[in-house]
Amino acid sequence: MIKFCLIFIFWLWQFSYTFATTLSNITYTGKVVSLEFSGAVSADIFSLSGEQPRVVIDLPDAVLLDDKNIVSSTPKVIKGFGDIAQIRLANREKGLRIVLDLLPFAQMLSNEIKRNKIHITFEQKAKTRNTKLLNSNIPKPRIAPNSKKLVIKPIIVIDPGHGGRDPGAIGNNGTFEKSITTKTSVELKNLLIKEEKYEVILTRANDKYIDHEKRIRIARERGADLFISVHADSTANKSARGASVYTLADRAKSRSKRLVDSQNWILDVNLAAQSETVSDILVELAQRSTSNQSEKFADILLAELKLSTRLVGNSHRRAGYYVLLAPDVPAVLLEMGFLSNIDDEKLLNSAVHRKKVLKSVVRSVNKYFDE
Repeated sequence: MIKFCLIFIFWLWQFSYTFATTLSNITYTGKVVSLEFSGAVSADIFSLSGEQPRVVIDLPDAVLLDDKNIVSSTPKVIKGFGDIAQIRLANREKGLRIVLDLLPFAQMLSNEIKRNKIHITFEQKAKTRNTKLLNSNIPKPRIAPNSKKLVIKPIIVIDPGHGGRDPGAIGNNGTFEKSITTKTSVELKNLLIKEEKYEVILTRANDKYIDHEKRIRIARERGADLFISVHADSTANKSARGASVYTLADRAKSRSKRLVDSQNWILDVNLAAQSETVSDILVELAQRSTSNQSEKFADILLAELKLSTRLVGNSHRRAGYYVLLAPDVPAVLLEMGFLSNIDDEKLLNSAVHRKKVLKSVVRSVNKYFDE
């Protein structure tokens, strides 16, 4: 009787998946890709830019079956067409994930879900950009004593704190933190560019408000090697002075994992078929490596800052600031000084003082990447 029940339950399980929603057809017309399913679908669709642009489609109510109509434990790869290099499908604990690996410079323009069909429109930039690259004067390898090697520059993202409707701290003489952080960040960018070693990106270059999530999304999408968020401190203790550097606190790392889940961040789409437990471990490993790099840069930075400005006591601090939460971008938050202190406020408004401090930051960046 027990054996019969087990067979019956297995038969019901297999029978239920026979009628599960599955991908039944893919068509490509012009710049539109259409995915047709055996039943109505709901999906979360988002794109990832970078060297390998991708479109990710998560379908919580769909499943990938093998040739015997049994849930497949093996991911499936389909040859691509048009702007799509290949299509990958894999079952997850929460439904089916489909990844469209795109050609360089291809980009999703829009997407639409109509009952059992998903239509994705591309800008078709791949062919245009590639043509431009072929026709441009790109240096070609040549045998010559003075030929230059292609150098890939580290990418540094500088994040001026606050902005727009958020002024941040306000000094005794009315100095807005957002003004100080904007000036300082632009000055730091210019100093780093003069080094001719880095690609430098600002999350904002003028007085506008940028959501915290967007700030770190900019860093992740641009493949940042280092993220520096610039701030000015404030406290009720008017005598408190000096600079400090923050890195992510251990207690806040669980927030980073939740962000990975809620914001659909993907450390490696090739791991789509892994279980949630394995994914958690991978995020933890990425966090550990990133945290070590952040701590390393913070130590170098503080040693250099000590030579150019006053430091507050316990100058290397840990906190759960949102802009430090990216699990795969080394990041620090630099507090230049206290606007609540009259002397620090005066110094922060001095271009001469800021340049002196920022030269320390540049030396720190150079040492960090040299090592």
